[in-house]
Amino acid sequence: MRVVFIKPNMIAGTPGDRMEPLVFAVLSALTPARIDRCLYDDRVEKIPYDAPADLVALTADTFSAKRAYQIARVYRRKGIPVVMGGFHPSLCPDEAGQHADSVVIGDAEDTWPRILEDAERGSLQAQYVSSYPPLGEQAPDRSIFRGKSYAPVRLVEFNRGCRFACDFCSIRAMYKGKIRRKPLASVLKEIDANSRKHLIFTDDNFHADIPSLRRILQELKSRSVRWSCQISADIVEHPDLVSLMGQAGCTSVTIGFESLERANIQQMGKAWMEDDYS
Repeated sequence: MRVVFIKPNMIAGTPGDRMEPLVFAVLSALTPARIDRCLYDDRVEKIPYDAPADLVALTADTFSAKRAYQIARVYRRKGIPVVMGGFHPSLCPDEAGQHADSVVIGDAEDTWPRILEDAERGSLQAQYVSSYPPLGEQAPDRSIFRGKSYAPVRLVEFNRGCRFACDFCSIRAMYKGKIRRKPLASVLKEIDANSRKHLIFTDDNFHADIPSLRRILQELKSRSVRWSCQISADIVEHPDLVSLMGQAGCTSVTIGFESLERANIQQMGKAWMEDDYS
């Protein structure tokens, strides 16, 4: 069986922030060696629709869902089954189900192996719902990115989920305020094997809790790495950790500033941000 992974584009041209789609490295690592697989990234190459494929796996965010549906339509017309996952299909499974043979709701770590088994038997289910298992030690298979013109950064995951539950956030809707963490030793092994100039932690909130943040910062401090992350604004309440982040190689952070109005902040469930942003 030959599996084709596809990352849909969100614009007509080539985006400037084209980074390796980590999800497909995770899926590839979960795929048995007997199954052939390849990645077509709509952002950096044309999709060869006539190339051999027995199963197509698409990921979709809301901003790329329309393009994902267009791609899925081409393959389904050829009689090739399409599995679709990601945030948009997880949160709008009925809509996605109109465009795919199977929809994954939630994470892939426990659903993908079952999907492959069912696909080999020709008995794909309409939906696969994740039980959100603990994150394991298996490293992503980044060999699937070879030969593609990605930005010179490497994506690494430590935590998945966020300790907050802001009303507007897709992370809240998907993970219900739960946080799961990869073993630190596994994350450090990925980092040590990195050949890129810069790391980006994909964690929804790198400040999952103080002890785990301090541990990984101390490890990063002993390594010559430069990195960026997403983090909640309350990190400023811990100036020692902010200082340690700089010492550990952090060059930039992304923080959500949704509104400067206190009433709006409270309405969206972000009342934990007690002080003004200023």
